[in-house]
Amino acid sequence: MQQVPRTAELLVWDSIREWTDKFLVLNARTLRELHACVSKNVPMRVGYTGPISPAHFEIFCRLAWVWLRQKRGRVLVIEELADVTSPGKAPGAWGEIVRKGRHQCGSKIYACTQRPAESDKTIAGNCDVIHCGRQSFPKDRKSIAEYLDVDVAEVCELQSLQWIERDMRTRDLRRGTVKF
Repeated sequence: MQQVPRTAELLVWDSIREWTDKFLVLNARTLRELHACVSKNVPMRVGYTGPISPAHFEIFCRLAWVWLRQKRGRVLVIEELADVTSPGKAPGAWGEIVRKGRHQCGSKIYACTQRPAESDKTIAGNCDVIHCGRQSFPKDRKSIAEYLDVDVAEVCELQSLQWIERDMRTRDLRRGTVKF
């Protein structure tokens, strides 16, 4: 959340209602409401909080892909990616966004998950920065360590609020602690 400028045009798959509740993002409760927002092609900050399923995510992503292509530099945030994708190749419209969004639209795409081992690998292979906090499960620690290109022990040592991230463009590795 801290990475997204407060003035950015923003579309959020807000499965846990964080964005609509805390960041003054308009709440679209249905895909129909979301379609109405996207169709207007005006500056907006909208979070979709409707049903969370792979089928709804596919439609959300189709609408997001249209919206991203309407204007360069827009921001898409996907919360809890593991709820709607699985390990392997990113599905449908989400895969198109991940593979083409940055290049074709100049978009910023943030994909958030607590379970990297349960999320698609396409996002990890196409992102600029991988940011990781403490992981509870060995499978997740192993996955994220591979993505970060660090020893699993480095991920295992993370305490609450500590993080490690790799800039995939420069290969720089950074560490820190979240401060409120």
